[in-house]
Amino acid sequence: MHKNLRCLYFNARSIINKFPLFEAWINEIQPDIIGVTESWANDDILDSELSLNGHHLFHKNRPVDRVGGGVLLYIKSSLCPVEFLPNNKLPEQVWCQISDSGKNKFLIDVC
Repeated sequence: MHKNLRCLYFNARSIINKFPLFEAWINEIQPDIIGVTESWANDDILDSELSLNGHHLFHKNRPVDRVGGGVLLYIKSSLCPVEFLPNNKLPEQVWCQISDSGKNKFLIDVC
């Protein structure tokens, strides 16, 4: 694993209409981990519309039928992320696990 991870948090207030700018920003600063809240994503938006080259996407849309909410978690593919499902009932959260070269495990989430 990297000695230093670059992490980014972003409150999008609708990522889909800002995605080209968001993607350019990500390409410029090259973060390893990106947490996005208020994605406003829904089941009509395809994963391919939200994907970033070189990153795995994990996401959770708001579970009710209204605008707002939703979270996205992007993890650089080289970190080999695996989705982690916590034993709780919080609706808008997504977790994944990464491991370093010493086999230490780390949990990362956005909620």
